[in-house]
Amino acid sequence: MYIQGVLLALYQRLKSAKKYYTQLNLAVDEQKEKITEKAILSMTAKEHHKAQEEVSRLIDELQTAIKSNRGHLSKLGPQLQAEQEQFSSYVYQHIKSLPANTLIPGGLQLKIFENGKDTGEISVCISKKDLESNNPTQTGDMMEKLLLKIHQRLQGSPINPSGLNFSSIRLFDEHGQEIKNPLLLKNEQKIWVSYGKAYRSPLTPVLSLTFDQVTALDKDGITVAYKTFLDPNAAVLPGCDNWEVCERFPINFNSTSQEIPDQFEKVDLENHFLQNKVDPNIVLHASVSIKKRSSSSRDTSSGSETSPSILWPAASVWLITKAGTILSRAITQGCLAIGHPIRVKAAEGTSLEGYTLILQKRRKGDNSQKWVFGTDSCIYSKAYPQFVLTYLEELTTQV
Repeated sequence: MYIQGVLLALYQRLKSAKKYYTQLNLAVDEQKEKITEKAILSMTAKEHHKAQEEVSRLIDELQTAIKSNRGHLSKLGPQLQAEQEQFSSYVYQHIKSLPANTLIPGGLQLKIFENGKDTGEISVCISKKDLESNNPTQTGDMMEKLLLKIHQRLQGSPINPSGLNFSSIRLFDEHGQEIKNPLLLKNEQKIWVSYGKAYRSPLTPVLSLTFDQVTALDKDGITVAYKTFLDPNAAVLPGCDNWEVCERFPINFNSTSQEIPDQFEKVDLENHFLQNKVDPNIVLHASVSIKKRSSSSRDTSSGSETSPSILWPAASVWLITKAGTILSRAITQGCLAIGHPIRVKAAEGTSLEGYTLILQKRRKGDNSQKWVFGTDSCIYSKAYPQFVLTYLEELTTQV
């Protein structure tokens, strides 16, 4: 409790003052051999008497302050006892929520970005005064003032170089939702500003390969393959010449007899794998995934413990042949192909059917590895022309 802390500090200071006063009395009585304070030994008799008066006055003031605070503490005794008995529950009983339209007293500092970018941040400080409204229950006036404040701050900046019209300004959060209530903003929040245009994410989806190291368990003559963590310090070097694409799990892999933890994901032995030519026991499985690439960093999300951009710089680079094959720049023996059939369920219950996208070893005449680029900007599978290459983001899939 605050008062208890004050009393403790006052008692400690009073103790020190009384000790110093005793030392001064020894000096006045010329008992210098008992004095431990060196500063007192160098003082004159006049300085001794003056110091005595000052310390005596300080002792009186401290004793008065202690008496006053002890009086306050005695009045708060029942409350203190209740607080000690009920612990945090007592405090929670006395916490009151602020009204929805309450702004933090210190204001907000917002990080403003241009629509579609995550660099060139501009800080804008919003105080309570900036958002004052005659009718605090109406957020429209407050939002108008917030927009004006940000618009004025951006004048002459790269975000608003040509003095765009204030009436067209819009604010978006990191999820692309338009901000219409300033009371929901948080300190240090990132905001994207647009002048009359729809929200554009600063992250660009990029088709990429994710690599997982694979091990195998041989039990009772049955082989089971599992994904394991790819060691970033392992000597696994990129380069097409270092790897062989196998159309199923390699038979010359030395399987382990040790139990593999349940948390590791099983891999179908009929999948295509990458086997290291130098060490056949290094086997990788490549998954096709979408990475969110920003202008300030290579990859902002990854499906494995090690970013493919570190292991394989060309994991997001693709080559398109005249025959319609899409080759991986990292592994030119591999190409995009149609995988297993899946059923996709959207949040509203809509059900869609399709196929997964996988990496396979190139095979001549295999239409499941051929793609048609339509004039409508869509990419179709030659084997299944009714299906279009599509990014479904966070939808739940069932294989």
